[in-house]
Amino acid sequence: MSFTIRDYAEHDEPSWLRCRALSFLGSSYFDDVLSRRTTFDGESVQLVAVRPKPEGMTTPGPDEVVGILDVELWEDAGQPVATIDTIAVHPDHQREGIAGALFATALDRLRGHELAWVDAYTREDPEACGWYAAQGFLIDSTYLHVYRGGEEGAEDAHGDDGFTGPFGLGPPVKAFFHGPDEDPGPWRERFARVHQCRRFLRRLDVTAWPEDPRLAALYDVENAGTWDHDYFRALARRVGARRVTDVGCGTGTLTVALAGDGHEVIGLEPAAASLAVARSKPGAEAVTWIHGYADLLPAAAADLVVMTAHVAQYFIEDDEWDDALAAMHQHLAPGGHLAFDSRNPATRGWEGWTAEATRTTYPHPEGGEVTAWVEVDRVEPTPGEVGGEPRGPVVTHIGHTVLTPPAGRTSAREEHLAYPESLRFRTRAELEQTLSRAGFEIVEIAGDWDGTPAGPDSAEHIVLPRRA
Repeated sequence: MSFTIRDYAEHDEPSWLRCRALSFLGSSYFDDVLSRRTTFDGESVQLVAVRPKPEGMTTPGPDEVVGILDVELWEDAGQPVATIDTIAVHPDHQREGIAGALFATALDRLRGHELAWVDAYTREDPEACGWYAAQGFLIDSTYLHVYRGGEEGAEDAHGDDGFTGPFGLGPPVKAFFHGPDEDPGPWRERFARVHQCRRFLRRLDVTAWPEDPRLAALYDVENAGTWDHDYFRALARRVGARRVTDVGCGTGTLTVALAGDGHEVIGLEPAAASLAVARSKPGAEAVTWIHGYADLLPAAAADLVVMTAHVAQYFIEDDEWDDALAAMHQHLAPGGHLAFDSRNPATRGWEGWTAEATRTTYPHPEGGEVTAWVEVDRVEPTPGEVGGEPRGPVVTHIGHTVLTPPAGRTSAREEHLAYPESLRFRTRAELEQTLSRAGFEIVEIAGDWDGTPAGPDSAEHIVLPRRA
């Protein structure tokens, strides 16, 4: 069902309150009911998602509020930050993309404020926590919300021990406390209602896992295989490339190896955290490192450009991909080669991206343990056809990483990092069409790292075009 996002208006309050109450009713905040809408002293973003009011609805105005988002701006040690005060979607309209659209609109409104982060507090409701993870939030800290007592007149099974009413009043019927989360067991045994409160945080200067220093430091440990690196190093020798550029070089393992093979090498990477790891490696001084995107590459300065680890699939939109190909075409000397890998959508490899199939656990280099897995969030078709077949979809998955500190390190806590990542699965026909449009001619397309020619059922398209 369609909806419109706009600024909150005063006449929305009755419908706003109704939306909030109904949304919270199915969550652990079921009794957090307001009779008046929250107001803010300072600057804020106050959005509603609305649709035309159904017949018989008596609230003021022409619209029914089906989604709400309030973000309060404040300062932390002089640094501007933002907190989501309320986000809710009417239960009849959930799973229609309303919350994501509200948040995307809020981020647009917040641009220019130079915010360090946006955070939010919620409890352990799986739907809410999953939504925050899908929006790129991380769990920053946790603590307990502890409730004592029940309804008026209902006897508390735990008695009155430790609770004294002031001024001669009787013991409290209800009480709400913040509690430590280090050992929640005793609290859960004593009190019938105990919730874990989670602070979710999204740094606005870090939007993807390669930009997170904690994950950039683990990339080489988690991706220790060298079959693709061996292929591209052999390819550089085969095409006689003296100058090689690694676009999206990440942590630089292949980049440094190419320099060690005697090539003049440029490593290009937009994620500063990953580039910092690359620059710290032995032999990194032989590489020219560039922090940024392909438009920074000089003209006619490479004989071979490589994009490994499916970097080509990060270019979601057609114009982004076309611009990248144009920049790399200009960067190559006449007759120079481009080489990259892209998964074949025909094999639907994303169907195997489940928590059960991808979960791995390995030692953290600095002690403790790492558990990682991925799970698909959504598969979105791309409109149109190329060569008589549908274009490949955009697949968004969420990568989860749990960092468990070593036993006995009481000052450290477990961290659960979660980042969404979208990848475009282009068909072979799409790749060939876009490369031709950019001025390349196809030399070969392999379907495996042994060089076997690609077929309809090959998992990979390992493409070698040449600047025509």
